[in-house]
Amino acid sequence: MKSLVLCIAGVLAGADLASVKAEPNLEKRSEKALVYAGELLTAMRGELDRGDVAKIKEQLSEFQNAIDLSVDSLEATGKNARNNPKYFKRAEVRLRELNRRLATFKSDMNLDDRHLLDDVGGHVAKKIDHLVEWTLRGNK
Repeated sequence: MKSLVLCIAGVLAGADLASVKAEPNLEKRSEKALVYAGELLTAMRGELDRGDVAKIKEQLSEFQNAIDLSVDSLEATGKNARNNPKYFKRAEVRLRELNRRLATFKSDMNLDDRHLLDDVGGHVAKKIDHLVEWTLRGNK
């Protein structure tokens, strides 16, 4: 599994959200969007080391868009998450991992800049709850 993630990450190196949106398979698009969000978080770590808060703000917006794309792609499949939980559960687990990384990133930030991550962390938590709800009760 880790080798698959590393392979996808290698393919997406230098990718942007438009190239992720070009994926015709909605389940794969969801996975690629989450990998892209993870790459953005890694890039934000580098910007934090350089002290470029303006660049972090831009990347946070792109990060949030990638999360939305992932969940929206799963919703667009029309599949019932209760009957076909594979990709929904993968997305939930990956979102939890990203949320933990985001919390660590927030704690590493300067105290004056931490407010930038409040909305994004809450947004990711809502998407996780949404996926759990779908898996437990079904989409409809």
